[in-house]
Amino acid sequence: MANLDTFDAIYELLKQYPGLSGKIGMEKGMTFVRLATHLKDEILMQQRPSYNLEEPPDRLPENVSEFLGNAMNIPDEYIEGCWNVFRQLVWHQDANGDSVGADVKFFRQYGLQNLLSACTLFPPTRTCTNIDCPKQHTGTLLRRKDDPRKAVLFTLGEGACPTYSIHLYCYECHTSYEHCYSVKNNTRTYYKGIPDVIEVGEHQFVEREVLNLFTGLMLLLWTSATNGAHVYNTCLSQPENQPDAWQFGFELRPEQVWDGFCLLSLLEDHARHHTTLAVPDDGAQKDRFTEAMKARKLRMQQAGQEEYAHACNKCVRVWEGVDGQPSYKCSVLVIDGITISHPCCGILHCQTSLASNRHCYCPSHDGHHHICAVEGCLQPVASRSSPDDSARLTCDIETHAALEKQHKQRVDSDAAQPTAEEVEEMEFDGNTDSACPNKPEVGNHKICALFGRRHTHNKQIMVRPCGIIVAWQTFFGSETTPQTVDMIHKVFRIEHSMPNIIFYDNNCGLYRHLVAVGDNLYKTVGLPVDVFHWQCKHRKSDIECSVHCRPPRCARREHIR
Repeated sequence: MANLDTFDAIYELLKQYPGLSGKIGMEKGMTFVRLATHLKDEILMQQRPSYNLEEPPDRLPENVSEFLGNAMNIPDEYIEGCWNVFRQLVWHQDANGDSVGADVKFFRQYGLQNLLSACTLFPPTRTCTNIDCPKQHTGTLLRRKDDPRKAVLFTLGEGACPTYSIHLYCYECHTSYEHCYSVKNNTRTYYKGIPDVIEVGEHQFVEREVLNLFTGLMLLLWTSATNGAHVYNTCLSQPENQPDAWQFGFELRPEQVWDGFCLLSLLEDHARHHTTLAVPDDGAQKDRFTEAMKARKLRMQQAGQEEYAHACNKCVRVWEGVDGQPSYKCSVLVIDGITISHPCCGILHCQTSLASNRHCYCPSHDGHHHICAVEGCLQPVASRSSPDDSARLTCDIETHAALEKQHKQRVDSDAAQPTAEEVEEMEFDGNTDSACPNKPEVGNHKICALFGRRHTHNKQIMVRPCGIIVAWQTFFGSETTPQTVDMIHKVFRIEHSMPNIIFYDNNCGLYRHLVAVGDNLYKTVGLPVDVFHWQCKHRKSDIECSVHCRPPRCARREHIR
């Protein structure tokens, strides 16, 4: 490498190119080095596959040479001389990844027409990393799969920027390399670590700092993805710096905010566990991360919470052993449900997700969209009486149609607009004449209909007395004792992880269920009822509540292993 530590050394090289020293000075020389350093990947991609990565090429690619000449306002014949003078310095200098404002302006004015940008998105590797590829250790450079693809990069400091995305390809093992991941056999495998730029669409990328901003807005201000995108487009996109003619728009969409949020969360989760995220490369973008999110959700529901093994003085009591006796401990857990729900399938206890929040039934029960909304009725919905009428929700049975009419009248009423929950389930006693007080001989026959979407019952949480949430699970339809028992066994399936005492608002029912099914959990875990429950909920003769679940009988402790 030529020694350019002194101006004498630089001048000796400049003298080899007559007239060059009169065309450039310190400022243009530094600009050349900065810009050329930023374009090292572009220069390298246009060399032969067997090229030595350690040495700079003798000549610049034509598009790079033209860009540098326009940006620095010097004739093209002097660009070759500048390269020969500064190429060693350029080649062995690391690009800092952030162009100063002047460099960004040059790329906006002259770079896009030459397929160059200040933030061109390259894969992080230049050689194949597939362990099964014969060329993995040969150092052979990957080749471009196609021409640079136009894209939009949403940044925090420079707004929504036009850029190019470079796709490389190994023709030996047929692996495609993109900015965030590699693709082989229709499987998208993300690189280890968390990239600074994340792909949220085929031609859309978002800086990690922007996604961190959206995460903060969601957590601290409860900002929706729609409003988050609106904030960015209004305040941060910098439309004055965007070209008039570009293949893709510069407006960030809510679904891209969600994709970025979910992908960043998955990548951070895999980075913490030193694993690699792999998802399908084909199919719709909205379905790409579904299975990965389900797997993470299941792990978090069971034992994936970072504070799963939490223990402190507020939730664990320890008795130190004396005179050679073993030490004992007693750990406590509280189980309760919180009223947080989301739309789910209209079939009770069905856990299959809806294809869309506009649907009332999951894909497995999609046919129920065309069946009467009255529970237990399997008749098809009646047809509209006229094209202007809204779609019917019930069949032709008189009482069912009357129930739907009553439902629509209540929804349309300005005097007493019902809430969404009241609209969805209503009852009808079959007696349309409210003036008649007589009860039918067969009794009132009430019918129930589901006119809207059913919602999940609650989120069941397991929390330590100190406030640390250990696990959670969605309960569908109702909060039942078997669901709670199943959750306990799934969460504390690791040996010695089961708490010694569990507080639950129906512990006597839980105890009764465990005895009935032959589950020995009641023998090792104390299930006390609280004082209010014992005094007000059951008769004193209730054996489970008054005997087995009385707090004095539920004391449990175990040896510390």
